[in-house]
Amino acid sequence: MHADIWGLAEAMEFIERGPELGRLQTALKECAAAQGGIVLVEGAVGCGKSETLAWAAEQAANAGATVLSATAPAGGDARPLALLGQFRDGPAVPPRLALALERLVDDGETPRAARRLTTAVHEVASRRPVLVCVDDVHHADVASVQCLLHLARHSGRTRVLVLLARSLDFALPDPQSDTEFLRLPALGRIRLGPLSPTGVAGLLAEGFDPPGPERAAEFHELTGGNPLLLRALLAECRSSGGSGATPVPAPGGPYGRAVLTCLRRGGTGMWRVAKAAAVLDSDASAEVLGRLAGTTPEATAQAVGALAGAGLLTEGRLRPAAANALSNSLDPAEHGALHRRAASVLRHEGAAAARIATHLLAARDVPDDDAWAVRVLREAAEEALGRDRARRAVACLELAAEQCRDPALRAETHVRLAEVTWRLSPGAAEQRCLGEPLTALAVGDLPVSSMTPLAHQLLAHGRLDAARQVLDRLRERTDPGAEWVDHIDSDLPLPWVSPARPAAPPRDHADRLEAAERRLRVSGLTDVTLSSLVAALRLLIEHDRAGVAEAHGRSLLTESLRRKAPGWQAVFGSVCAEAALRQGRLPDAETYALDAMDALPERAGSLFLGGPLASLICVYTAMGDYEAAARHVNQPVGKALFAGLPGLAYLRARGRFLLATDRVRAALADFLQVAWLAHAWDVDQPFLVPWRTDAAEALLRLDETDRARQLVAEQLRLCGPGGGRVRGTTLRLRAMTVDVAERPALLAQAVEALRRSEDPLELARTLEALAESYRARAEPARAATLQSRVWHLTRECGARPRSRNVSHAYADLIAGNAGAAAADLSESEKRVAALAASGYSNRGIAEELFITVSTVEQHLTRVYRKLDIKNRRQLPGLLRSNPDRYRPGPCPHIATTTDRTGSDLAGSDAHR
Repeated sequence: MHADIWGLAEAMEFIERGPELGRLQTALKECAAAQGGIVLVEGAVGCGKSETLAWAAEQAANAGATVLSATAPAGGDARPLALLGQFRDGPAVPPRLALALERLVDDGETPRAARRLTTAVHEVASRRPVLVCVDDVHHADVASVQCLLHLARHSGRTRVLVLLARSLDFALPDPQSDTEFLRLPALGRIRLGPLSPTGVAGLLAEGFDPPGPERAAEFHELTGGNPLLLRALLAECRSSGGSGATPVPAPGGPYGRAVLTCLRRGGTGMWRVAKAAAVLDSDASAEVLGRLAGTTPEATAQAVGALAGAGLLTEGRLRPAAANALSNSLDPAEHGALHRRAASVLRHEGAAAARIATHLLAARDVPDDDAWAVRVLREAAEEALGRDRARRAVACLELAAEQCRDPALRAETHVRLAEVTWRLSPGAAEQRCLGEPLTALAVGDLPVSSMTPLAHQLLAHGRLDAARQVLDRLRERTDPGAEWVDHIDSDLPLPWVSPARPAAPPRDHADRLEAAERRLRVSGLTDVTLSSLVAALRLLIEHDRAGVAEAHGRSLLTESLRRKAPGWQAVFGSVCAEAALRQGRLPDAETYALDAMDALPERAGSLFLGGPLASLICVYTAMGDYEAAARHVNQPVGKALFAGLPGLAYLRARGRFLLATDRVRAALADFLQVAWLAHAWDVDQPFLVPWRTDAAEALLRLDETDRARQLVAEQLRLCGPGGGRVRGTTLRLRAMTVDVAERPALLAQAVEALRRSEDPLELARTLEALAESYRARAEPARAATLQSRVWHLTRECGARPRSRNVSHAYADLIAGNAGAAAADLSESEKRVAALAASGYSNRGIAEELFITVSTVEQHLTRVYRKLDIKNRRQLPGLLRSNPDRYRPGPCPHIATTTDRTGSDLAGSDAHR
């Protein structure tokens, strides 16, 4: 430590302290020549006053002078002449002087003590020079200061030098004594301040080679040029082995301890004001700092000046590193109390809600008068949402709800919290935020103004029973003639909030769809509009406008990403997955659903998980990737999933997977569970939950045709003349319940309905059923043409056509050829001809048979020549006459396995 002091003093002498130390050296020489006097060393805390005094004492001692040293304690000592008593403890103090000092301290009378001190010191000075060093004299007791003043006043022609050090902006405790010191003719003043950036660079040159201007600027920014802090930071960097990276003070490290030393040496006022500045952590006026610190205006001004002089305070705020060091030293209770007081002070100053909320959040508590604090936190939350800082808004609302003592206001705050939490996590919004409002509703504490947004939240989560309870209570507390549904959505009535009813007329459907599109065009994305926007998208999907829904959903998804709202991202990603799946774009649906799953912070226990999970199961089932589908079916889900509409979607998806993998009775159990829940929740509507077609398909696979026919007939009655996709699917299943001769007519109606539905996968299934009906009626050419369309549709959707379909079409095209009895086609030519007749391009044939396009062209040329035809359009007609002669052998690269049940009703049981 001693070596560090002299190292610093020497470094300062070579850097920026040369003039000051030179004047002090001159004063020491004049003292030795009987030209005593007084030198006042002034400077901020940590700027080298103590080191300067120590250097002077060392120089004087080396020259044979007697050195009397004392340091006034920062807390002050009320005992008179307490400071002078320290002189007795110095090294090499003459015995007679020590005895005199003891007597004058015991005497306690200031005037007599001053005379005795002067006499005793002058007696020693007659034999050798005397240096009297007093550090932090501004903390000394008044009596000791008056004795020092007396000594300095009477030592002008003696070998006595009085060397005092005090901090800037701190006057002596006795104003009159302070003035008297300044009036002494022999007074010399030395002012020490923080090092400049150049001085810092010079000091760094001793420890880092080369320091560089940027590194010097970093050290100056952290320390303000304060030598004590700079020395501590250098020591910390050396101990950590760092020489090139930006210095980062460690909590409780040398730098932090040096900061605390500076502040404590500055006295109680400086310590309290520094704590206030650290807590405020922003540009604050002296008045605000004083009110928070509890100091007088004069004491506050002194402390602010001292902090600025020490380089700790810049532009009205503590340097960040110093503020962190001070904050880390505070007891948590004290820290919280300061933040609570800061919030109150700033509120009275009219500060912004966001700034006040910062302190309330840091305190994790609010003042006893909590009403204003809750209002401030809610206002700050809305300000944060305006800047898309959802996490900050959630934190404000959580604290407001936690600390609010008014049940109605607390329930209202929880509703708003649920809305905002959706941005981050739908599952968290459901699990942590909705219980309190529902409890308040049960006991009558929920305000009417909160019922509508609560109903929106419950509907968005699919919790239909709870939503109806809220709506029933809302209807009870409004006028009997009021349209209570309008409270939910005046432009877009939600169909699932009222009991099931027959389908609305087409005109009503058109009006609702138009209202949905209008809502999506004109409404901005906010926490309040979220549920209605999602409802509008789902309404469009359910009514065969999936393309429009996806376009709007993709725009909303992009906005969610831009605004850093993962909860919204998951919601709109899930909706886009449904829309893409409905349009048969399986790879796009997979991407949307996986992104939605990734955006969810929770993977189990959330009701919302059912949406993207159901989409993924449906996608992989349609792709024929049953292994991937099984992984998602086997993913654990919480009971909460089955408390609302997402659970129905999940059960339907699982049932489709089970049906595709021949677990028909298990699939039927899932479909019947959907039916039971739909009835229990009064959402048994053909477009929303078409469980009847699902169950009918399973019953047909079980040969229970009568039960299937009943369900199909009921579904047709409910969906009415409209409803392209639902009606088309129902007609396809209806055809499976009638005689083969009647099927083509019903399937043709189904195809016509599905062409308007934007669902190519369902259209492919219906076309395949129609091809089967033609095949059963011995019309292979028509079956082959339809089967070709099925192949193209399924391949475009990303699904793999079933191998059995290729084999059937192959047989259909080749089975009845009789038109060219003399033609002798090879097996390779037969395969190429069959695929060409099915509508495959030359490149498609090459890919199917793993041959080159040139080989395909050569085969077709020979086929045309042998059959005496001009193009591939003539192939089916010429291959119908003789079913036996040109029946090909099996294609080695095509598996000929068939569906285990023999049925191809389920369009999702394709195999990869």
